[in-house]
Amino acid sequence: MENYIEILDSLMKAKKEKKKKDPTIKEKEAFRSAWLSLAADAGFTGRAEQFLYEGFAFCGAEPFYAYLVQTKDPNATLTTLFSGKHYGNDSSVSFRLITHLLVLMINDNAPANVLAPIIKRLPGACINKDKKRLGTAEKTMEKYFLAELRPDVTLTPLADIGTKPVFIKDFVALVTSVIDGIEKSGTAKGLVTDNIARIRKWFADYDAETAGNTPDKKDPSSVAATGPEVIRDNNASDKEGNTSPKTPEPSLAEEPPADMAAHLIDLLGKASKVAAVVKSESAQQKTKIELLNQSLESERENLLRAKQQIAEQQNTIAELRKSLSAAESDIFVFKQESAKKDVVIAEKDAEISERIKMADVLSRDRSKQADETLQRLASKIKVEYRDFTDALDVPMSCDLGENLRLQLQSVFDILEKGGMRIK
Repeated sequence: MENYIEILDSLMKAKKEKKKKDPTIKEKEAFRSAWLSLAADAGFTGRAEQFLYEGFAFCGAEPFYAYLVQTKDPNATLTTLFSGKHYGNDSSVSFRLITHLLVLMINDNAPANVLAPIIKRLPGACINKDKKRLGTAEKTMEKYFLAELRPDVTLTPLADIGTKPVFIKDFVALVTSVIDGIEKSGTAKGLVTDNIARIRKWFADYDAETAGNTPDKKDPSSVAATGPEVIRDNNASDKEGNTSPKTPEPSLAEEPPADMAAHLIDLLGKASKVAAVVKSESAQQKTKIELLNQSLESERENLLRAKQQIAEQQNTIAELRKSLSAAESDIFVFKQESAKKDVVIAEKDAEISERIKMADVLSRDRSKQADETLQRLASKIKVEYRDFTDALDVPMSCDLGENLRLQLQSVFDILEKGGMRIK
């Protein structure tokens, strides 16, 4: 864990030194990897929460969303976010975090129960300590929501979000006011303009749906139209309050069939045929129902197996992401160490180059000194050499031999004084 914190601290320090310069892609990747590793080990508390807010410029809310989708209970994790020590301390950062988190959820087709807490709290996050709307709301909404919203994503109907209508209305009112300001400023272009139109349609669809679900006041004409039916129903009520349709009384003008027995036999035959048909259809329906139940049970088993496989895959993905984060952190550390070693190598190369230059200078100096020493020796020996050449034509005698011996001794003395070791 200390390794992750060291990496995050070094990135934060580098960010402060760069002042307003945006982080590089490598720095963003290193921040994301180190933060996820820290959150996976220690949870969203302490330094992990602090680094999320202070390092928002690196990856926005993306590291937190990546951590959120890995947790078993995303709503509990969101509750931890909203009740955190740093949430709301800086309204501008909190609003940027919630705004970016919302668009990441929408782009990922997050379930409605995860969207609901964000939509509920977004209007409150846009209020500063003076109970006024943030002056940076338009800039934040344009940069972290409208510019990030993917054009191919389907917006979940607001009526399906699953939160109280008053929270939806507050959300719609805030976002509408903000995008009105963005359009008024004239900064909206390209994708931002298209997404503004999509958001307005999103809100319009919600208004139309809620308006269609509002019960209308009863139309007097409809009451009049239904009046006779009510009267007929009331007339059909018995003394115990049960309502049943009246059986029409047989007309006295109708006459019974001539051969009642034949008529009854005919009716019984028809009834028997109808009963046989109904019985056959009932058996077929029961067979279909049994097959459907078997199919349903089989599908349930398949669904259960699929859920188990998904859970296993999610665990595997979580482990792989953790391993990837650790590997990325190690790579980042190795790169830092390699960079330090490169600096040391460059310094050593420079030092070696300087030493070579100095050795060349010393070598030249020594060569020059050697030449000068030889010249001095030569100048001292020249006198003895002249005497020697003068004596070449003189016949050898004891005196000449003695002089030559003295000259030779003088030459040796000169050489020894010049630094040559003869004895």
